[in-house]
Amino acid sequence: MAAIGWYNGAMGPLDTMTVPMLDRAVYFGDGCYEALKAVGQKPFALEAHLDRFCKSLSALEIPAPLTREALKAALFDCLIAADEPRSVLYWQASRGTARRTHAFPEHAAPNLMITVTPLGARSEHALSLVTAEDIRYRMCSVKTLNLLPNVLCNERAKRAGADGAILVRDGVVTEGTHTNVHIIKDGTLYTHPADEWILAGVTRGIVLKLCKALSIPVRETPFLREALFTADEVLITSSILGVKRVERIDGVPVGGRAQEVFSAICAAYEQRFSEETNA
Repeated sequence: MAAIGWYNGAMGPLDTMTVPMLDRAVYFGDGCYEALKAVGQKPFALEAHLDRFCKSLSALEIPAPLTREALKAALFDCLIAADEPRSVLYWQASRGTARRTHAFPEHAAPNLMITVTPLGARSEHALSLVTAEDIRYRMCSVKTLNLLPNVLCNERAKRAGADGAILVRDGVVTEGTHTNVHIIKDGTLYTHPADEWILAGVTRGIVLKLCKALSIPVRETPFLREALFTADEVLITSSILGVKRVERIDGVPVGGRAQEVFSAICAAYEQRFSEETNA
C-alpha cells in the first residue's frame, strides 16, 4: 500500500477510510496530534513524540485512547502495512464521537486515527519564507488540531511564491507555521523560549542538545523580526524537514555568513537521524 489509514482499530487504504460526522475533530478540532518521519519501520524520535502527545492529551483533558505500548504497537502495525522506504507517520486523538455541544460530552470515548503517507523526495535547496502576523490563540504550546491560522498563512506564502511563513507577534518572531525558527549571530544560536507562544518542537529540542555537544552557545530568548535580516544565518527545524537554512525572507536575501556553524549543526543532526533509523 502507498498510503494507509487506521481508525479505532480498522485499517485500509487511506483514500477510502472515513470517520464519523460526529467525531468532535470534525466540527470542533477537539483533539491533538503528532507527526514524524520514518525510514522503513524505524520512526525517528518516537519516544519524544509520544511524550509530547501525552502532554497535549493532558492539557486538553482527553483520556489516552490507548496505553502507550498499545499505541506504539498500532503505529508499528501501520508502518509495516504501508511498507514505505520513507514515510510520514501521523496520529491524532479526538475527544470522541457525540452530538455537537461545547461542553465535554458524557460517556464519549476518545477516537484514535493514524495515517502513513509516502515522504516526497528530499529537497536540498535553502528556503524562501515570508513573515506574517501571528494571529493564533494562547495555547500554541499544545499540538492541537486547530490550525486554521497556520493554513491561511501558508496559503499566503504559497501565493507569494515562498516555501512557508514566519509568524511575528508584536514585532517578536515566535515560530513558523509548522516549524521552529532560529537565528545564528556571532556564533550563538538564538531561539524563542518554549512558552505558551510556541510549540516546543522535538527537532528543536534535539538541535539544542546537539549545540551543547558542539559547544555552540544557545540563548532561549525572544528576538525581533528585524534580527532575521541582520543574522549571520536563519534556520528552521521540524520533524519532517529536519534542519533547513533560510536564504530569503520577504524577498530579501538573508544569512550565508555562518555556514560552518550551520553545517556543523546540520551534520550532527543527520548523524543522529542516521544512527536511530539506519538510513
